[in-house]
Parts: sequence; structure tokens; C-alpha cells
Amino acid sequence: MSFTIFKIFLLFLVIQACIPDRFAEGCSIFSSKRTVHIVNNLPPDTPQLELHCYSKDDDLGNHTLSIGQEFQWSFCPNVLPTTLFACHLWWFPKERAFDAFKENLIKLRTEALYWIAKSDGIYFADGIDYPEASSKKYDWNN
Repeated sequence: MSFTIFKIFLLFLVIQACIPDRFAEGCSIFSSKRTVHIVNNLPPDTPQLELHCYSKDDDLGNHTLSIGQEFQWSFCPNVLPTTLFACHLWWFPKERAFDAFKENLIKLRTEALYWIAKSDGIYFADGIDYPEASSKKYDWNN
């Protein structure tokens, strides 16, 4: 029996050695750290972008971004695909609420997600395509 426990312990050490960054980030071996960026790419001389992002467990607070600024946060998704972060953006008089990260909605090619506020709506790009390519996901609500 003790030999089996020893083998399990050695297996754990091998796994940990193969993926040390995930343990350092606090993520499990089944998930990797994600970073969400909200970027203000609105026209100059217009109102600042205001935003509020949150999950069931974390309220990231209210933030105001000048042109060209970004707000970002990182997290480790749940092992089960239940992680959800939502954001509400305001660009007076327009606004839009959306899911910024939903585990079973977005199939990621990278660990970074970019949401870009532009004058005609909210765009999305992953870490591979940003900033060269982004696609419009939402219109502003008036």
C-alpha cells in the first residue's frame, strides 16, 4: 500500500514539474489563467468610457477609461465550465451589457480576450488576432 502512495506522489511531482506555471498562478492542471481586457478605442474628444465588470463571486468595481486606456483582470476558470464574468459599458448616452467571459460560450485559442469599445459598438479579438483583427459582437444600446 505504501508503495502505491509513493507512486502517486511521484506522479504528482512529475505533473507539477511539467506545468509549473499553472500551479504558480493558482490554477488547477485542468485550467489555465485567463486575462480579459476592456479597451477604450472610442474617438478623441468624446466622453470617457465607464464600465463595471463582475462575476457571481467578484465585483471588479466601477472604472473610467480615457481614450486608449484599458482595464484588465486575470482569473482561473472553474474546472467545470461555469465561470462567467459580465460587463456593463457606458458611453454617454449609449450603453451595453454583455458576457465578457463565459466558459462554454467562448472557445479560446489563447488565454487573452480583448473587448474593444468603438463608436459603432463592441468588438472582440483574442490574444492571437489583437489588435490586427477584431469582429463586431454588439451594437450600442441608446
